[in-house]
Amino acid sequence: MVLSAALGLMIWNSHQARNGQELKVLKRDALLVGERFIRNADRASDRLENELRAGVRLSSIDPAYIGLDSIHNIDAALASDDPTLAQAGKLAANLASSGNSIGLLDDGKLVLSHVPTVGGTVVGIVDAPRWIPELNDGLRLVLYGDATVSLGDSGILPANRAIRDAGTGFRLEGIQNRSALACIDIKGASFSMCLSRSSPLLTLDSLLSLLLNILLVSAPALAIIGLYNQSKRDRANEAEHRHGRGETTEISKAELATANAGIGLWDIRPGDGSGWINDEAARLLGRQSAGAISQAEFIEAFHAAHRDNLSEAIDDARPSHAFSIDAATSTSVGETWLELRGCQVFDVGTDTAIISGVMFDVTEAVRRRERQKTAEARLRGAIESFPCPFALWDSNRRLAFWNRAFETMFDLSDVLRPGVSHETVMVARSGNVISEKTSPEEAGTILLGLRNGIWIKLVERATTSGTLISFGLDVTNDVRNEEQLQQQKKKLKTLVQELERSEGHKSELARKYNEEKAKAERSADSKAAFLANMSHELRTPLNAINGFSEILVNEMYGPLGDERYKGYATDILTSGQHLLDMINDILDIAKIEAGKMTIDPKPIDLVDPVDAAVRMIRRKAEDKGVKVILQAEDSLPKTDADHRAIRQMVLNLLSNAIKFTDAGGKITVSVQHRDAFIRVAVRDTGIGIPKEHLPRLAKPFEQVQDTRERNFEGTGLGLALTKSFAEMHGGKLTIASEPGKGTLVCFYLPVAKEEPGEDRFVA
Repeated sequence: MVLSAALGLMIWNSHQARNGQELKVLKRDALLVGERFIRNADRASDRLENELRAGVRLSSIDPAYIGLDSIHNIDAALASDDPTLAQAGKLAANLASSGNSIGLLDDGKLVLSHVPTVGGTVVGIVDAPRWIPELNDGLRLVLYGDATVSLGDSGILPANRAIRDAGTGFRLEGIQNRSALACIDIKGASFSMCLSRSSPLLTLDSLLSLLLNILLVSAPALAIIGLYNQSKRDRANEAEHRHGRGETTEISKAELATANAGIGLWDIRPGDGSGWINDEAARLLGRQSAGAISQAEFIEAFHAAHRDNLSEAIDDARPSHAFSIDAATSTSVGETWLELRGCQVFDVGTDTAIISGVMFDVTEAVRRRERQKTAEARLRGAIESFPCPFALWDSNRRLAFWNRAFETMFDLSDVLRPGVSHETVMVARSGNVISEKTSPEEAGTILLGLRNGIWIKLVERATTSGTLISFGLDVTNDVRNEEQLQQQKKKLKTLVQELERSEGHKSELARKYNEEKAKAERSADSKAAFLANMSHELRTPLNAINGFSEILVNEMYGPLGDERYKGYATDILTSGQHLLDMINDILDIAKIEAGKMTIDPKPIDLVDPVDAAVRMIRRKAEDKGVKVILQAEDSLPKTDADHRAIRQMVLNLLSNAIKFTDAGGKITVSVQHRDAFIRVAVRDTGIGIPKEHLPRLAKPFEQVQDTRERNFEGTGLGLALTKSFAEMHGGKLTIASEPGKGTLVCFYLPVAKEEPGEDRFVA
């Protein structure tokens, strides 16, 4: 009876603990719903404040962006003919004066009262479900204020005044209709919120658990009572025979039954420290014989590590305090484990307190428990070290175990605890999830995109025992590869479409290309023929013009008379020579482009053609008032070059320098050895050239000035010819200039080699 009562109290205590745990979980769920509600209200106030600070008119603000159904000025709301709007204005005014910001209307709508930093109070109206997360089946949420709003399953009992004051509790109507409730106050709101969940007293699981507990209570109690009564009668008869005749009796039927069952019997009399054990108990303890044993000997028969616990259990034994303890025997060096059960009774004859009980071998059970603990510890360690999330739920979908990755990846440190519901964790998890996709191929598989950019493939599988396992795999690389693959597929599809469209134009484009190529070839042939004709047609009359004008200028056949005739003849000679130079330049460019221009390179001292060009143009420079200086290093190596081409290159550069240098300026021509090249540089102090125009200068017919505003004569071929001649010699041309400070043009020619090649001398 004592054991049954103790087990009954344990069952009741377990039931109360489950109820308490259920209320704690519901309280946590209510806090999560309230936190989501407050977050929506704060976000609406912040967005509204930002819009007003940015100068947006109240009528232009989009209520949907703010998170509201409508937005009004409080004065307009109070003066409105709409009863609902007028009521909202009054409620907003009361909220502002009381320090709250959220209120509840009679029709179930919520009112947001916002006092901005600029302007008057703003009234926002929104339906309550818009700010409250969607409730799972079996939940009901009720808002209590000036009005009452109910959401969710209306069949679940709402909170009464007592539960609302207490914060949590159960409400029962009839036998089965029971609900668990948790109530909280909403920060900044003039109402409170209660969350309720159906919690019937009797379910199929609870009924099976009750029957099982009844069996657990009754079976050992009946067995112990029967064994104890039989043992008591046998010991009384044995004691009577021993005192009467001093002889031992035959083995009682009870002792025979306990021996067959492997159960040992023992008694301890705390008053005088005496005791008794039967044959099976002696065998279990490793003693030679059964019978009398002192309390000290009985305790010393067990391992030293367990003696204190056994002594304490015997000393604390009371009629209403049955005990059960596992202890290893000393003779087995701690290898054999016994379970001792006992309680205090009184001898009927002497009314002496006796600690009486049973013992039996539980070595295998203890070792099995140890192996199970070791296996569980290893499993927990392996799961904890698993880098991906893992969680184990019991048959009621309550959290039983999880690893750190599950907590950190979903940011659930404030939510996770043993016994929390699966729905609560899913709601809390959504705060760290930005994308959620259900796999169409695998049931129970979800692809989650976290805020930190990680993608988790979360799989949930039910076990044969009714529990649920949730585990995740990091598939970030797979998702990114899939996205890249999809993009590549789209690009490939577009490319294929483009190729298909262009395939139809291929033949047409080829035909047009051949036609244009033929036209270009004919145009090139025409150009060559035209230039050949121009060489003859233009040079012949120009030579006559230049020759006769030179006779007139020099007055070879006598004076002309009026001095103006001589001036006109000089102008004619100058213009004719200039025109002849232009024609020669154009013909040279045409030859270079056609690959027909040739040079005759020989090892020469580069100073000779440079000096010749300087002497030829010095008079032209002096006529303009520009000073020309030649600077050359001593002992310069020879260069494979064409004397005429080098002279022409220097003349072109000097002509340009004189053209763009004002009177009083200076032009410096230098010849220097630079590594494997000889550099010829022409530096002037002229007007300079903007940096953005430099790339154009070495192109044929390119000039810095626009053709409509030309200030200098010329075709723009001088630099192009110089660049082509330099490249024909295996060199290069560089230009550097700054407006107002002058221009530096250099061409580099390679130093002569012992066996120079010949292919580079034909353009």
